[in-house]
Amino acid sequence: MAQSKWCCRIFPVVVILLSAVLATVIWYVEEGTYSFAFLFDKNEVFNYLGTVLFIAILPIGIFYWLNDKEKYQSRARPLAMLGFLPTLAFVIFQLVM
Repeated sequence: MAQSKWCCRIFPVVVILLSAVLATVIWYVEEGTYSFAFLFDKNEVFNYLGTVLFIAILPIGIFYWLNDKEKYQSRARPLAMLGFLPTLAFVIFQLVM
């Protein structure tokens, strides 16, 4: 199956952008202050970027792992989105508590 050269280059960028949104929700809700003050403190910005990259590791890893297997190449992107389930569970848990 021939792949586009953009297949493996654009999807990780999309995953990182989705991770940035989820990390923003986590940082907004986690402290209970419901503010974006973490974006203005120098040390907190680096912690926020670390959270973004940490959230993105699992979906990107699943994507590249499934992309190497011929059987799952066509479903690699949707299955990689399952890597966001732990993050979504944490956000829902934080919102409920």
